[in-house]
Amino acid sequence: MKIKTNEFRKALGKFATGITIVTTLDHNQNPRGFTANSFTSVSLNPPLILICIGDFNESLDLFKKSDFFAVNILNENQKEISNIFASPSKFKFKGIDWHSGKFSSPLIKNSIAWFECKNYNNLTAGDHLILIGEVKSFGEDNGFPLGYFQGSYFSLNNTNSLVNVISKSTKTIIGVIFENNQSILFNEDPKTKVLTLPCVGENNEIASTSNLLKKYDSLGFKAKLDFVYSVYEDKKLDAVCIYYRSKNSSDAPYGSKYINFFEIPWENIKDEALVIMLKRYVEESSHDNFAIYMGDEKSGLTQKLK
Repeated sequence: MKIKTNEFRKALGKFATGITIVTTLDHNQNPRGFTANSFTSVSLNPPLILICIGDFNESLDLFKKSDFFAVNILNENQKEISNIFASPSKFKFKGIDWHSGKFSSPLIKNSIAWFECKNYNNLTAGDHLILIGEVKSFGEDNGFPLGYFQGSYFSLNNTNSLVNVISKSTKTIIGVIFENNQSILFNEDPKTKVLTLPCVGENNEIASTSNLLKKYDSLGFKAKLDFVYSVYEDKKLDAVCIYYRSKNSSDAPYGSKYINFFEIPWENIKDEALVIMLKRYVEESSHDNFAIYMGDEKSGLTQKLK
């Protein structure tokens, strides 16, 4: 079967990523750079990361031959910088606040993390160059990353932006983990005893946080949403699932009940993705140290909240 490029690109866009600016110096010691979201870690020992560069990129040969380069992870307020470095402009660094790293690579101010790398290896794969860097210096700062999903930016610190971006392009389910004194609120099917979490978006419901709150308010359950906890693509449901976490003191509404962390009958939760998420939630609750998860129903990345 021949893969259609546009459909393949659209499917890849279902994986939410961060945004990086990859930088180096040219032969005249002028800063050069481009926007990339194809960034990942490769190894801890030695510390390796990789970036993919399209063969259409005018800086391809420069980065391929460079001794050092840097990867700057942008914060949620740096959309303009991302757009500038994604453009064909020859003056991308004009007006950009940056400084030289220990190995002279350009480091962009206010990035939430940066990695200065020695060119470790590179190889051609199809229409891209895989550039592998050995991290020689790095740093980080507080803040939220600039997110990217299906061609649009979003912020993990502004959950409405994330919901709006996702719901415009795909089926969305919005749910919440309501916790009350180390107990989680579940909906229980009276016949099968199958447990699910409170959510909207199934059965032709409109997926929105306001509809979720209205649904439970109509049952006399006074609810609020605190933070986004998990965003993942569930291939079985053919939907993107967004779950919030919320501390709550209201009594369980009709058809629902609270179950203590250590008494949850996991076999009654038939959705494997929910089991994985809730076990992570129970573990993180024991340390009161939560992270935002992004990926699919089985694997992904977490962003610690600071």
